[in-house]
Amino acid sequence: MMFEQKRRMDRNMKSQTHSPNCLCAHRGLLSAFGPTGLSLPASGAPAGQDLRASSLPDTPAAAAAEHYLYAISSPAMVRHCKRCYLFGKALAEKAGAKPDLEALYVGCLFHDLGLEPIFEGPDDFETIGSREAERFLIARGHDQLAQQVSAAIELHTSVETANDPRPEVAFLHMGAMVDVTGMRIDQIEPRLIQQVVAEYPRDGTKALLVAMLKHQIDTKPQSRIGRIATQVDVLKFVASAPFPS
Repeated sequence: MMFEQKRRMDRNMKSQTHSPNCLCAHRGLLSAFGPTGLSLPASGAPAGQDLRASSLPDTPAAAAAEHYLYAISSPAMVRHCKRCYLFGKALAEKAGAKPDLEALYVGCLFHDLGLEPIFEGPDDFETIGSREAERFLIARGHDQLAQQVSAAIELHTSVETANDPRPEVAFLHMGAMVDVTGMRIDQIEPRLIQQVVAEYPRDGTKALLVAMLKHQIDTKPQSRIGRIATQVDVLKFVASAPFPS
């Protein structure tokens, strides 16, 4: 898929309505995270590098994963996943880490597959998503990528994952944490955050995440996020993330 096609698809998504189909749950809710506020532009694109031109991998596997995600997920979910990648990539660059960007991107695109209604099941959503991502990639001949992506998705909700020696695993977790809770947001240049959110608007992301977290907590009390909810107000943490919506 060429970048211009991707940009058209993203622009089209911005005008669509959204349903609560996106969530990035995590164990890291018990840790302290970042500053409490972030000033974002009311409208217009900020100055700086044009992220649209070169920041998203365009390999066959990435294109296939994008096509699949667009087909089964809400526009808000797609934008959430792309923001997770861009935030994770920014943190990796700051740390001097060199993740496999294809694996990081596909992992971010697929990290919430287990929350989609079509994959509803008794397992934790991380396990469901890991399994589905692996199946999808192996079916297309990407066996090594499938292993990388599957591991990153399975582990992405654990706070300990930030210390994983595999950068694709660690920075998927960190990028998702930025978008869901604001953890480590102070490690990313404010102009870059503004640019990412301008290109991939949140448009009610908090409401989506809170709704999906509540569903997990209510229906799977013994899941990872269900157990965390017995110790901390998970929904409040998500609603308090340093973004307007």
